[in-house]
Amino acid sequence: MSRNRLRAGLSHVLLVALGSTIAPAALADAPQAAPPAAPQPPAGQDPALVARAKERKAEGDKAMDKLRPLDALAAYTEAYALSPEPALLYNMGRALEALDRLPEALEKLTAFRAQAPADLLAKVPGLNDRIANIEKRLSRLSVKVNVEGARILVRDVVAGMSPLDKPLVLKAGPADVLVEADGFFPYRTRVELPGAGAYVLDAQLQSKAKVGKLLVTAPKTGVTVLVDGKSAGQAPLETLVEPGTHKVAARHPEYVDYETSVIVTAGGERTVALVLQRPPPIYARWWFWTTIGVVVAGGAAGGAAYALTTEKDAGRGDIPPGQLSPAFFVTTPPLPF
Repeated sequence: MSRNRLRAGLSHVLLVALGSTIAPAALADAPQAAPPAAPQPPAGQDPALVARAKERKAEGDKAMDKLRPLDALAAYTEAYALSPEPALLYNMGRALEALDRLPEALEKLTAFRAQAPADLLAKVPGLNDRIANIEKRLSRLSVKVNVEGARILVRDVVAGMSPLDKPLVLKAGPADVLVEADGFFPYRTRVELPGAGAYVLDAQLQSKAKVGKLLVTAPKTGVTVLVDGKSAGQAPLETLVEPGTHKVAARHPEYVDYETSVIVTAGGERTVALVLQRPPPIYARWWFWTTIGVVVAGGAAGGAAYALTTEKDAGRGDIPPGQLSPAFFVTTPPLPF
């Protein structure tokens, strides 16, 4: 090997060695790819509040997994107050649905559908079906009242004051409705609210200065009550009447008719406790014994006439004279008292 070729080989090895030591330093000076940025809270929100909202949301999720919707609802509600994210509306709606608080669940789910962005809505493909299913189990009640400021209670819960600006959204089914206002007799009724439908109630309050209340009770069901000759329903009942004297009557097929008179004052209440008595037994009625007497008398007279107008040979019996008691001639069997 010549001296020139040896010098070239050594130069190549030296360059490779230097490259292996210089390259890392050069790479260190090159710009590095930045790690993914942490999600930033919405503008104007305190990061600490956003972090707390996430904690409460996670706690709500755990509560739902453990079938504790009431605890979940409390957590979601607090999280939404701290950071009003649309997803929390959906979570609150599901918790309310699990609690059978359907009107509130519908409100949250429809709000979520209106506020959530398209990418978030795409994660809930069955949302419209869920809302439609809840709608089928709800009803809308409109209450018309002739007095402004009257309090409206449905199923013992205050639903609003008159006049209502919109119908009440309630669970379908039977519902007791109470409307009350100062200076007026309360209005009470029970209605059947149709699913996926509506009901209109006309509640007319009566002034205590103009009418009084008549209450009628009875010891038995199925008693028809008449007030001043007109049917008022079945006892127990309450009705409003004008001040003055009123006739109250009771009718029941198993009892004697009952009638009485009461005086009702304006703004006052009068209770009538019906007294029902069963009719006497048939054998204790005067006409029963009169009929029996007529039948017996008629039968005796007919027998005598037959004996006087019929001729036949005297029979020869085996019983000596005077041995037959009077009871022998009685052919009518005894009555089963």
